Amino acid sequence: MTGRRFATDRGRAACAALLVSGLLAVVPAPLRAWSEFGTEADEPETPATGPEIVEPFFAFLVGLADADSLGAWSGADLAAWTAASGRESRFPLTEVVRIERRRPQPERAGRFGPPVRADWRLELAAAQDRPMPYSILGYHPGSLRVARVLELAELAPLAFSLELPADDDAVRHVQVDSCRVFALEGGHVLLDADGWLDALLGAGLDDSWTLGFVTARTEGELVGLAVSLGRDGRRIYGEFDFRADKVLAHGRPLANALSRTSRAWLDVAAGNLPDPWVE
Repeated sequence: MTGRRFATDRGRAACAALLVSGLLAVVPAPLRAWSEFGTEADEPETPATGPEIVEPFFAFLVGLADADSLGAWSGADLAAWTAASGRESRFPLTEVVRIERRRPQPERAGRFGPPVRADWRLELAAAQDRPMPYSILGYHPGSLRVARVLELAELAPLAFSLELPADDDAVRHVQVDSCRVFALEGGHVLLDADGWLDALLGAGLDDSWTLGFVTARTEGELVGLAVSLGRDGRRIYGEFDFRADKVLAHGRPLANALSRTSRAWLDVAAGNLPDPWVE
Protein backbone atom coordinates (compact mmCIF):
# COMPACT_ATOMS: atom_id res chain seq x y z
CA MET A 1 0.00 0.00 0.00
CA THR A 2 1.21 3.50 -0.67
CA GLY A 3 -0.21 4.78 2.61
CA ARG A 4 0.04 3.67 6.21
CA ARG A 5 -2.04 0.54 6.96
CA PHE A 6 -4.81 0.62 9.44
CA ALA A 7 -5.56 -2.26 11.68
CA THR A 8 -9.16 -3.21 11.73
CA ASP A 9 -12.50 -3.39 10.17
CA ARG A 10 -14.20 -1.70 13.11
CA GLY A 11 -15.70 1.65 12.35
CA ARG A 12 -15.86 4.75 14.41
CA ALA A 13 -16.20 7.57 11.96
CA ALA A 14 -17.74 7.78 8.56
CA CYS A 15 -16.15 9.84 6.00
CA ALA A 16 -16.60 9.47 2.47
CA ALA A 17 -17.59 6.27 4.13
CA LEU A 18 -21.05 7.21 4.43
CA LEU A 19 -20.17 8.41 1.01
CA VAL A 20 -22.95 7.27 -1.14
CA SER A 21 -24.95 5.60 1.45
CA GLY A 22 -26.47 8.69 2.61
CA LEU A 23 -28.74 10.25 0.15
CA LEU A 24 -31.98 8.40 0.28
CA ALA A 25 -35.68 8.81 0.18
CA VAL A 26 -38.83 7.92 2.04
CA VAL A 27 -41.32 5.12 1.84
CA PRO A 28 -45.09 5.29 1.53
CA ALA A 29 -46.63 5.24 4.98
CA PRO A 30 -47.83 8.80 5.40
CA LEU A 31 -49.53 8.16 8.73
CA ARG A 32 -46.22 7.29 10.36
CA ALA A 33 -43.35 9.57 11.31
CA TRP A 34 -40.81 9.86 8.54
CA SER A 35 -37.43 11.24 7.66
CA GLU A 36 -35.70 11.33 4.33
CA PHE A 37 -34.63 7.73 4.80
CA GLY A 38 -38.05 6.33 5.43
CA THR A 39 -40.93 5.87 7.79
CA GLU A 40 -41.04 4.17 11.13
CA ALA A 41 -41.77 0.49 10.50
CA ASP A 42 -41.24 -2.97 11.88
CA GLU A 43 -37.92 -4.32 10.62
CA PRO A 44 -35.58 -7.13 11.67
CA GLU A 45 -33.34 -6.13 14.54
CA THR A 46 -29.70 -5.34 13.92
CA PRO A 47 -27.51 -8.45 14.24
CA ALA A 48 -25.75 -8.63 17.59
CA THR A 49 -22.63 -10.29 16.16
CA GLY A 50 -20.43 -9.85 13.13
CA PRO A 51 -18.42 -6.85 11.94
CA GLU A 52 -19.58 -3.44 13.07
CA ILE A 53 -19.38 -2.24 9.46
CA VAL A 54 -20.48 -4.90 6.97
CA GLU A 55 -19.92 -3.01 3.70
CA PRO A 56 -16.17 -3.29 2.93
CA PHE A 57 -15.99 0.07 1.14
CA PHE A 58 -17.33 1.84 4.21
CA ALA A 59 -15.15 -0.25 6.53
CA PHE A 60 -12.03 0.68 4.55
CA LEU A 61 -12.73 4.40 4.63
CA VAL A 62 -13.85 4.50 8.25
CA GLY A 63 -10.82 2.45 9.22
CA LEU A 64 -8.53 5.07 7.72
CA ALA A 65 -10.20 7.79 9.77
CA ASP A 66 -10.18 5.65 12.90
CA ALA A 67 -6.47 4.96 12.68
CA ASP A 68 -5.72 8.52 11.50
CA SER A 69 -3.87 7.00 8.55
CA LEU A 70 -2.30 9.44 6.09
CA GLY A 71 -1.28 8.71 2.52
CA ALA A 72 -2.73 7.53 -0.77
CA TRP A 73 -4.36 4.24 -1.69
CA SER A 74 -4.98 2.97 -5.20
CA GLY A 75 -7.99 1.13 -6.51
CA ALA A 76 -5.85 -2.01 -6.41
CA ASP A 77 -5.18 -1.45 -2.69
CA LEU A 78 -8.91 -1.18 -2.06
CA ALA A 79 -9.63 -4.29 -4.13
CA ALA A 80 -7.02 -6.31 -2.23
CA TRP A 81 -8.37 -5.15 1.13
CA THR A 82 -11.93 -6.00 0.10
CA ALA A 83 -10.90 -9.47 -1.07
CA ALA A 84 -9.12 -10.08 2.24
CA SER A 85 -12.27 -9.09 4.14
CA GLY A 86 -14.13 -11.97 2.51
CA ARG A 87 -17.17 -9.76 1.85
CA GLU A 88 -18.58 -8.46 -1.40
CA SER A 89 -19.26 -4.76 -1.90
CA ARG A 90 -22.49 -3.25 -3.16
CA PHE A 91 -20.48 -0.55 -4.94
CA PRO A 92 -18.54 -0.60 -8.25
CA LEU A 93 -15.11 -0.53 -6.63
CA THR A 94 -13.39 -0.99 -10.00
CA GLU A 95 -14.30 2.67 -10.61
CA VAL A 96 -12.11 3.84 -7.69
CA VAL A 97 -8.79 5.20 -8.96
CA ARG A 98 -7.28 6.77 -5.84
CA ILE A 99 -8.10 7.70 -2.25
CA GLU A 100 -6.02 10.31 -0.40
CA ARG A 101 -6.08 11.46 3.21
CA ARG A 102 -3.73 14.34 4.06
CA ARG A 103 -3.19 16.90 6.80
CA PRO A 104 -4.61 20.32 5.86
CA GLN A 105 -2.39 23.28 5.16
CA PRO A 106 -1.94 25.16 8.48
CA GLU A 107 -3.64 28.30 7.20
CA ARG A 108 -6.75 26.27 6.23
CA ALA A 109 -7.08 24.12 9.33
CA GLY A 110 -9.52 26.47 11.07
CA ARG A 111 -11.88 27.21 8.21
CA PHE A 112 -14.84 25.40 9.82
CA GLY A 113 -14.28 26.58 13.40
CA PRO A 114 -13.36 23.19 14.90
CA PRO A 115 -9.97 22.21 13.47
CA VAL A 116 -9.87 20.19 10.28
CA ARG A 117 -8.09 16.94 11.03
CA ALA A 118 -7.66 15.72 7.46
CA ASP A 119 -8.49 16.58 3.87
CA TRP A 120 -9.79 13.73 1.71
CA ARG A 121 -9.78 13.28 -2.05
CA LEU A 122 -11.61 10.42 -3.77
CA GLU A 123 -10.93 10.04 -7.49
CA LEU A 124 -13.14 7.85 -9.67
CA ALA A 125 -12.56 6.73 -13.24
CA ALA A 126 -15.62 8.71 -14.36
CA ALA A 127 -18.63 10.50 -12.95
CA GLN A 128 -21.22 7.97 -11.79
CA ASP A 129 -24.96 7.75 -12.41
CA ARG A 130 -26.13 4.41 -11.03
CA PRO A 131 -29.16 2.92 -9.30
CA MET A 132 -29.22 3.45 -5.55
CA PRO A 133 -27.48 0.35 -4.14
CA TYR A 134 -29.71 0.12 -1.05
CA SER A 135 -33.46 -0.34 -0.92
CA ILE A 136 -35.73 1.36 1.57
CA LEU A 137 -38.36 -1.07 2.82
CA GLY A 138 -38.28 -2.73 -0.58
CA TYR A 139 -38.15 0.42 -2.72
CA HIS A 140 -35.16 1.50 -4.79
CA PRO A 141 -35.74 5.24 -4.74
CA GLY A 142 -33.74 6.35 -7.77
CA SER A 143 -30.18 6.87 -8.92
CA LEU A 144 -27.07 8.25 -7.26
CA ARG A 145 -25.07 10.81 -9.21
CA VAL A 146 -21.50 11.17 -8.00
CA ALA A 147 -18.83 13.52 -9.37
CA ARG A 148 -15.59 12.06 -10.70
CA VAL A 149 -13.62 13.76 -7.89
CA LEU A 150 -14.87 14.30 -4.33
CA GLU A 151 -13.09 16.46 -1.75
CA LEU A 152 -14.05 16.32 1.92
CA ALA A 153 -12.84 18.04 5.07
CA GLU A 154 -12.81 15.76 8.13
CA LEU A 155 -13.25 17.78 11.32
CA ALA A 156 -11.50 16.72 14.50
CA PRO A 157 -13.67 14.50 16.74
CA LEU A 158 -16.23 16.41 18.79
CA ALA A 159 -18.04 15.59 22.04
CA PHE A 160 -21.28 17.18 23.24
CA SER A 161 -24.64 16.44 24.84
CA LEU A 162 -27.98 16.23 23.01
CA GLU A 163 -31.43 16.78 24.49
CA LEU A 164 -33.95 14.15 23.42
CA PRO A 165 -37.64 13.91 24.27
CA ALA A 166 -38.56 11.57 27.11
CA ASP A 167 -41.83 10.50 28.71
CA ASP A 168 -44.26 13.06 30.15
CA ASP A 169 -42.88 15.92 28.05
CA ALA A 170 -39.55 15.67 29.83
CA VAL A 171 -36.15 15.56 28.17
CA ARG A 172 -33.18 13.30 28.61
CA HIS A 173 -29.56 14.13 27.90
CA VAL A 174 -27.50 11.84 25.71
CA GLN A 175 -23.73 12.10 25.53
CA VAL A 176 -22.25 12.04 22.03
CA ASP A 177 -18.59 11.14 21.64
CA SER A 178 -16.18 10.88 18.72
CA CYS A 179 -18.53 12.82 16.46
CA ARG A 180 -16.83 13.37 13.13
CA VAL A 181 -18.21 15.65 10.46
CA PHE A 182 -17.08 15.19 6.86
CA ALA A 183 -17.96 18.30 4.88
CA LEU A 184 -18.25 17.79 1.12
CA GLU A 185 -16.20 20.72 -0.19
CA GLY A 186 -15.73 19.63 -3.79
CA GLY A 187 -17.76 17.56 -6.22
CA HIS A 188 -21.26 16.30 -5.52
CA VAL A 189 -23.22 13.27 -4.34
CA LEU A 190 -26.94 13.47 -4.98
CA LEU A 191 -30.01 11.31 -5.14
CA ASP A 192 -32.16 11.73 -8.22
CA ALA A 193 -35.50 10.31 -7.13
CA ASP A 194 -37.49 8.24 -9.61
CA GLY A 195 -40.38 10.19 -11.07
CA TRP A 196 -43.05 7.61 -10.21
CA LEU A 197 -42.01 7.54 -6.56
CA ASP A 198 -41.78 11.31 -6.49
CA ALA A 199 -45.34 11.56 -7.82
CA LEU A 200 -46.57 8.90 -5.40
CA LEU A 201 -45.04 10.36 -2.26
CA GLY A 202 -45.07 14.06 -3.08
CA ALA A 203 -43.54 16.02 -0.19
CA GLY A 204 -42.48 12.74 1.38
CA LEU A 205 -39.71 12.33 -1.18
CA ASP A 206 -37.22 14.80 -2.52
CA ASP A 207 -34.07 14.81 -4.57
CA SER A 208 -31.18 15.20 -2.12
CA TRP A 209 -27.95 17.19 -2.40
CA THR A 210 -25.35 16.06 0.12
CA LEU A 211 -23.71 18.65 2.36
CA GLY A 212 -21.68 16.14 4.34
CA PHE A 213 -21.56 12.96 6.36
CA VAL A 214 -21.47 12.41 10.12
CA THR A 215 -20.64 9.56 12.45
CA ALA A 216 -20.75 9.51 16.20
CA ARG A 217 -20.78 7.09 19.08
CA THR A 218 -23.55 7.35 21.64
CA GLU A 219 -24.93 4.88 24.18
CA GLY A 220 -22.61 2.21 22.78
CA GLU A 221 -23.96 2.67 19.26
CA LEU A 222 -22.22 3.81 16.07
CA VAL A 223 -24.52 6.30 14.37
CA GLY A 224 -24.06 7.34 10.74
CA LEU A 225 -25.83 10.18 8.94
CA ALA A 226 -25.92 11.89 5.59
CA VAL A 227 -26.93 15.55 5.85
CA SER A 228 -28.51 17.04 2.73
CA LEU A 229 -30.76 19.65 1.17
CA GLY A 230 -33.77 19.19 -1.08
CA ARG A 231 -34.25 21.20 -4.27
CA ASP A 232 -36.49 23.62 -2.39
CA GLY A 233 -33.92 24.05 0.39
CA ARG A 234 -35.72 21.66 2.72
CA ARG A 235 -33.41 20.16 5.33
CA ILE A 236 -32.91 16.44 4.78
CA TYR A 237 -31.03 13.86 6.80
CA GLY A 238 -30.81 10.11 6.69
CA GLU A 239 -29.43 7.38 8.92
CA PHE A 240 -27.54 4.23 8.00
CA ASP A 241 -27.07 1.09 10.12
CA PHE A 242 -23.53 -0.11 9.44
CA ARG A 243 -23.89 -3.42 11.25
CA ALA A 244 -27.16 -4.37 9.54
CA ASP A 245 -25.94 -2.81 6.26
CA LYS A 246 -29.20 -1.03 5.58
CA VAL A 247 -30.88 2.34 5.43
CA LEU A 248 -32.97 2.91 8.54
CA ALA A 249 -36.60 3.82 8.19
CA HIS A 250 -36.96 5.81 11.30
CA GLY A 251 -37.59 9.36 12.32
CA ARG A 252 -35.50 8.66 15.44
CA PRO A 253 -35.11 11.65 17.77
CA LEU A 254 -31.40 10.86 18.18
CA ALA A 255 -30.68 11.06 14.45
CA ASN A 256 -32.81 14.17 14.11
CA ALA A 257 -30.99 15.96 16.92
CA LEU A 258 -27.57 14.93 15.63
CA SER A 259 -28.47 16.19 12.16
CA ARG A 260 -29.58 19.56 13.53
CA THR A 261 -26.42 19.95 15.57
CA SER A 262 -24.07 19.01 12.73
CA ARG A 263 -25.56 21.63 10.40
CA ALA A 264 -23.63 24.26 12.34
CA TRP A 265 -20.58 23.03 10.40
CA LEU A 266 -22.40 22.17 7.17
CA ASP A 267 -23.76 25.61 6.34
CA VAL A 268 -23.56 26.66 2.69
CA ALA A 269 -23.84 30.32 3.75
CA ALA A 270 -20.51 30.05 5.59
CA GLY A 271 -18.76 29.82 2.23
CA ASN A 272 -16.90 26.52 2.61
CA LEU A 273 -19.32 24.30 0.67
CA PRO A 274 -20.21 24.48 -3.03
CA ASP A 275 -23.51 25.96 -4.12
CA PRO A 276 -26.14 23.20 -4.04
CA TRP A 277 -27.67 21.87 -7.25
CA VAL A 278 -24.79 23.10 -9.42
CA GLU A 279 -23.20 20.04 -11.01
